Amino acid sequence: MVQIKDLTYTIDDRLILDDINLVINKGEKIGLVGVNGAGKSTLLKIITGINEPDKGAILSRSSIAYLEQEIKKNIDSNKYDALTIEEYLVLEKGLDLQAWEISKYMNFMNVGEKTPEDVFGSLSGGQKIKIELIAIITQQPDLLVLDEPTNFLDIPTAEWLMRYLSDYPNAVLVVSHDLRLMNRSIDRIWYLNEITHKVESFNGNYDQFLKFKERQSEWLVKALKNQEKKVNKMIETAQTLAGRKSAAEKIRSAKILNKALEQKKVLEQEKKVINTKSRKMRIEFTAERTSGLNVLTVKNLHKNFGEKQVLKDINMEITRGERVIVVGRNGIGKTTLLKILSGNLKQDGGTYKFGYNVDLGYYAQELDGLDYSDSLINNFLKDTKASELGRKRIMEILSMFLFSDERLDQKVGTLSGGEKTRLALAKLMTQNNNVLLMDEPTTYLDPKSQNILLESLNHYKGTIILVSHMPDFVDKFKPDKVLLLPEERFTFYEDKYLVRVRQE
Repeated sequence: MVQIKDLTYTIDDRLILDDINLVINKGEKIGLVGVNGAGKSTLLKIITGINEPDKGAILSRSSIAYLEQEIKKNIDSNKYDALTIEEYLVLEKGLDLQAWEISKYMNFMNVGEKTPEDVFGSLSGGQKIKIELIAIITQQPDLLVLDEPTNFLDIPTAEWLMRYLSDYPNAVLVVSHDLRLMNRSIDRIWYLNEITHKVESFNGNYDQFLKFKERQSEWLVKALKNQEKKVNKMIETAQTLAGRKSAAEKIRSAKILNKALEQKKVLEQEKKVINTKSRKMRIEFTAERTSGLNVLTVKNLHKNFGEKQVLKDINMEITRGERVIVVGRNGIGKTTLLKILSGNLKQDGGTYKFGYNVDLGYYAQELDGLDYSDSLINNFLKDTKASELGRKRIMEILSMFLFSDERLDQKVGTLSGGEKTRLALAKLMTQNNNVLLMDEPTTYLDPKSQNILLESLNHYKGTIILVSHMPDFVDKFKPDKVLLLPEERFTFYEDKYLVRVRQE
C-alpha cells in the first residue's frame, strides 16, 4: 500500500535515516519506536510528504491523514478561534459531518460538556487536540499516521482511542510512549536504530519486541566475548610465529596479525555501539540555597478568559520540601495556575506570595523557554545564569542529556519533542532552584527517560508543584498534598486520589 524505497535523510550533515526500505501493507497496525532523537517524527514527516528525503522516495496512491507531535503548539497559534466547532470541522477541514455526528465523537472523547455550536476558541489546548483527532479519524484514510496521539489526552479518551485503533479497518502507523497503546493496538514494531540509522521490523506488540531485543542483546554480548577470545588467540599465535627464524613463518605471522587487528577493530566498533545504546540521561536537580519554611501562600486566586471562569477561588499554603500534585481534567486550569505562579500570566483577582529566599524554576508544557530559531549552545549562552557556567561546563551538561559536541550548533527547531524536553530540563537544571513548577514534564520523554526524571525529582530536596496526567508517575512521585480542580480543594494527598489522575 505504501512503499518506502532507498530512503536517506540528513539534518545539518548529520545522518538520521540511512537507505531505508520498508512496506506498509493494507490493514497493518505498526508502532514506530526508538530513543528520543532517533528520527521517528522525521520519518513520519517524510512518509506524509511534509519533508523531502535527500535520497529515495515514498511510493503510494493511498490517502493519508497525519496528527503531528507538536499539534498543540500549532493549534494554540491558529487563526480559527472565532469559528464554531462545527464550522471549524466542516468549513476549515472540509469534512462532510452533521452536528449529531460531531456530538457523538465529542462524547467519545470526553468533551460532552461542549456542543458543536460552541466557539472553537473557548476550548482548552487538550480539547482542541481532541477536535483535531476527530477531524483526522473521520476522514477514514487508507493510512492513519499518529505521532504521540495520547500526549495531551485524559485517560478515558486515550483508552477510547486505543479501542478505536484496534478496530480501525485500515492501516495505522503510530509513535507513542504509551505502552498500553502499543500492546493493545499494534501487531508490528518498527525499531529505528539510532546507531545504524536503519529501521528493523518485528512481528508482534511492544512487549514481545522488548523480550526479543533483550535476548538479542544477550546473544550479541556472548558472541562478542567469544570472538574476542579468538582474536586474542590469533594475536598470540602471530607473536609466536614472528619469533621463529623461518621467513615463511614470519610472513604467515604478519598475515595472521593483520587479520586479527582488523577483526579487533570491528569488535571495538561493535562494543562501542553496545556502550552507546546503554547510555542514559543524567539529571541532578540541586538547590543553591535553602528557602524559608513558608514557600508559597495563595489567597482567593481567580482567573477568567472572557466570560469563562477558569480558576475561581484558589487557596493554599505550601511549606519547604513539600511535594504537591495538581489534579483536574483537561481545560480546568492546571496550566493556567502554573503560568500565573511563574509570573507568565496575570491573575484577575486574589494574591499569591513566595516566601523568603525562594528561587523559582518553571518547566512549561509548551517549552516556552526555548528559542527554536537558535542553536542548542546559544540557548544556554543567552541565559544569564546558565552562561555564567562557561562553555565547557555547558557542554558537559548537554552531554549528560545525551547531546554530543557536534550537535552544539544544531537549531533547536530541528530537534524531536523528546530532545526539546531534555534541552529544557538541562536549562532548568543549571538554575539550581529550590522550588520547581513542573507542567507535564514527561510528555515527550521515552519510558526510560521518564523513570530517570522521576528518580531525580525523588532525590531533590526542594519544593515541587507538579502537573502530570500519568498515574504511575504520580504514584511513584509520592505527593504530600493535592490541589483538586474544579473543587479547588487543597488537602493532604491520599492514594484514593490516584483514581482522579487516571480518569482526568
